Amino acid sequence: MTNNARNYLHAAVAGAGPVGLVILLYDRLIADLTRAVGAMEKGEMEGRVAEINHAFLILGQLESSLDSGKAPEAARTQALFYSVARSKIMEAHIQSSRKMLEEQIVLFNDVRAAWEQVESARNAKAPLPPLPSRADNDGKEPVALDATA
Repeated sequence: MTNNARNYLHAAVAGAGPVGLVILLYDRLIADLTRAVGAMEKGEMEGRVAEINHAFLILGQLESSLDSGKAPEAARTQALFYSVARSKIMEAHIQSSRKMLEEQIVLFNDVRAAWEQVESARNAKAPLPPLPSRADNDGKEPVALDATA
């Protein structure tokens, strides 16, 4: 990382609120997985391992930031999402599957977009639409966040 990139990152972190920090973590996680795909394409096992290991560290940070006191259902849903993502990333790594990693990148981009909506709503001081409940899905599966709503 260049000094300019490092300075930019420090400034972004210093100026970010809690939701902004989550978005920055998603940005880094997506970048790590994208670089892992690139390393996979080039046959660079060491680079792939380093990127995936860093992605796991970020997933751990995201998990540790979950607040089950304020929104227990949302925290459980996010914890499940992170757990499944960790398993899928590990499976992709073991199978050397770029496609599986790319699928995770798409999912993380979708969730990141949802966090951006939260941040925009907070900045605009507009009320957020209600989150879907399990009842909206007949209680069968956790409801996925739709960034386009």
